[in-house]
Amino acid sequence: MSTYHEPVMPQTCMKYLNLQKGKIYVDATLGGGGHALTMLQQEPGIRLYGIDQDEEAIKAASERLQGYSPVLIKANFKDLRTQLAYNKVKGIDGILFDLGVSSHQLDETERGFSFDREADLDMRMDRDAGNSAKDIVNDSSFEELKKIFKEYGEEQAAGRIGRAIERYRTERRIQSTTELARIIESVVGAGSKESLKAKVRIFQALRIRVNDELNALSTALDDAINLLNPGGRIVVMSYHSLEDRIVKNIFRLAEQDCICPPAIIKCVCSHYSKIKILTRRPVLAEPEEIASNVRSRSAKLRAAEKKWGKQ
Repeated sequence: MSTYHEPVMPQTCMKYLNLQKGKIYVDATLGGGGHALTMLQQEPGIRLYGIDQDEEAIKAASERLQGYSPVLIKANFKDLRTQLAYNKVKGIDGILFDLGVSSHQLDETERGFSFDREADLDMRMDRDAGNSAKDIVNDSSFEELKKIFKEYGEEQAAGRIGRAIERYRTERRIQSTTELARIIESVVGAGSKESLKAKVRIFQALRIRVNDELNALSTALDDAINLLNPGGRIVVMSYHSLEDRIVKNIFRLAEQDCICPPAIIKCVCSHYSKIKILTRRPVLAEPEEIASNVRSRSAKLRAAEKKWGKQ
């Protein structure tokens, strides 16, 4: 049985995507194909491209989407432009991003995303990719670890946890998820709500660093906005403040005309407004949605529409 999560806020996503027959759409975070299936069921006449860097996600989505004919692509969404070019796609009419780690990846013990299950400390979404979380915690300097935990996890005890890791690895390399969890507990204590939050933040920070998630997101959003045809829509759901801040800032910049400093009398930047933001504040899940799908509790949805040329 598939453990991929049911799609978050599916009808809200469809509302903002504004699917139209014969147009081209992209699910940039395919996962198990939940959103893709909703899109195809609502408007079977679309051309759909699904992208995911996880081979298992591609296989699960392929099974779920039997009877339809989407093009499924194994790739990181930072390579969105290149992958669509390979498929001779020059412009798109809508794109959906559902960010973060999937329920399936959390449930798969051997992937190493969860701190409460004994597993190799891996955390790579693409298991053919570079360094694992084990490499990061064992080979990074104290300053690097502190920066990762503070910037990506917003963890106040980043320095103390980094020092604890540094001391521990003088005796042996850190191998497992539970081993790292115990090191975190040695600093913040065990069994308390604050201890749980610290472990969540540290594991989140490592996952973001291992998969270069924030840089990949910035690249993908910029490319997606440029690929949109006039009137095309971009919809992004994020689950923590770092992701949401990136989405908000990229949307705001893409909506602006001149971005020259105020002291410049005549514009020299050649920047122009490309999109109209459709959600001035992030759209949150309704109580009924949260009751039926707990993952939607922390979701923040932002959407924008591509303008018709330089205004």
